[in-house]
Amino acid sequence: MGDHKKVINNINMKINNFRAKTRLYKVYHIHEKGNNDLASGYVGITRRSLNYRLSQHFCSKRPVGETLRNLGKENVEISLIKMLPKAEALNMEYVLRPELNMGWNRRAGGDVATVRCPVCNKYLPNRRTGTVCRDCFDTRFKKGGMPHNYGTGKRYLITDPNGNTYTPESLVEFCKEHELTPQNLRKVAKGTRKHHKGWKAVEIS
Repeated sequence: MGDHKKVINNINMKINNFRAKTRLYKVYHIHEKGNNDLASGYVGITRRSLNYRLSQHFCSKRPVGETLRNLGKENVEISLIKMLPKAEALNMEYVLRPELNMGWNRRAGGDVATVRCPVCNKYLPNRRTGTVCRDCFDTRFKKGGMPHNYGTGKRYLITDPNGNTYTPESLVEFCKEHELTPQNLRKVAKGTRKHHKGWKAVEIS
């Protein structure tokens, strides 16, 4: 019975993840009537109806709300730019508002903690700063070049079974060269494992 519940929970989790990835968001533009220049006005994203979102902005205590109230409803309209999955919608919002105080926007577009690939500038949801996106990492790695974030991760002092020490720029490359597993060496550094094939590691940065 317990295994049956686990299977159902896993299926439900996969369904919810799929829905979240495929759910479409509206990228919208609020502007004065007759002025469709995307550099002006306000750009945002929402899952709600555009009219409802516009009414929310009119009631907002933020600067955009004050701007809209001063202009009056009869002089403002909201337009749909595109419907996209959330990550792509945030990416478009960032492209249109990459900096603070653009148009009526006070904040830059994208997520509150917007992280972008340092190679192609693509929006990366739920990632740490400095992360290279899969496309750029794979392409550069397959061509034999070093990843963009080579040497920018955690550093380790590694000791081999004979007592020799190393401080490699890249743990992954070092492990490939010495036929080790990076995950296991990280566990050694965290103290959850005594050693890995006789090798020891300590995190130094």
